[in-house]
Amino acid sequence: CTRIETEAYGNVSKECPDLVRQGWKDLYEFAKTEPGKGVIAGALHLCDSHNVNPSNIHGWISGALETMVQYGYPYPTNFYNPVPGYPFKVTCENMLKDGTGLGALYAAAAIYYNYTGQAGNCFDFGSILEASQKHWTRRGRYDYLAKLSNEDDDSKRTDRRLTTLQDATDHAWGYQTCTEVYQPMPTDGVTDFELPYQPDQEAYFANCQQIWDVTPRPNWEEMYFMGIDIGSGSNIFITNGQVDPWRAAGITKLPKGSNPSIVTRTIAMGAHHYDLRSSHPMDPPSVTAVRNEEKEHMKKWIAEWTKNHNSY
Repeated sequence: CTRIETEAYGNVSKECPDLVRQGWKDLYEFAKTEPGKGVIAGALHLCDSHNVNPSNIHGWISGALETMVQYGYPYPTNFYNPVPGYPFKVTCENMLKDGTGLGALYAAAAIYYNYTGQAGNCFDFGSILEASQKHWTRRGRYDYLAKLSNEDDDSKRTDRRLTTLQDATDHAWGYQTCTEVYQPMPTDGVTDFELPYQPDQEAYFANCQQIWDVTPRPNWEEMYFMGIDIGSGSNIFITNGQVDPWRAAGITKLPKGSNPSIVTRTIAMGAHHYDLRSSHPMDPPSVTAVRNEEKEHMKKWIAEWTKNHNSY
């Protein structure tokens, strides 16, 4: 997942992933002292330095970097926040203009959280905390969620910090990641631009038990949706977007001997479920071609079924 994100920014300029890596180092180093927190607040245009903690800001920025790739369409969109076309490209270009680690992190925040000026002249702690909690919850990073609670000394927000599932979407997704959609995401900081992390399955399962009273089923998706046995199916058209982080969990190649009626395509410069979106004047040829191919295959499947069941 994070490798695909890193690849998207790296394809704009190989310097951008390095700037993000430097940004994390500077963030955690400066956060060790009060003067350093002031540097962070100034570089990231935070409203104050009192509530600066690196885990909080890390999740806030990491979520922006991920979402701008996942929803990186060539035209402006407004799913969670208004962003320009190919927001990851615009962000990378702004990173290069600044050329510093913290400047790279600010470039991501400025495009994703304040593209139209909706955040005002500075970013407030409450919005940063909420975005960070949602990101770490989606990632199943309960270790970071615990850090948010431990590092923040504002006791008035204790209940809010510990309530990490704040709306229906997050609530449902939190449950899914503890049942059918267990997808640990290790990072190494080399092939991706995140800090190194190795998932702790025992701790992850314990958190799922504590929050939902359920235990994840790591192989459920593969068993239920055929996984490596997908080749025994028929009449399936599988697509993945080249820049969609979810491609990491998708089927991009078919097993040897698969039914020839199964097709898999990776859409060049394609974001999340791009082929299923309405057509747009700025659609690249890659997505238009896949949509046309999908229609032709569906017509073929319908014709074959009609021919074989004409008695009905």
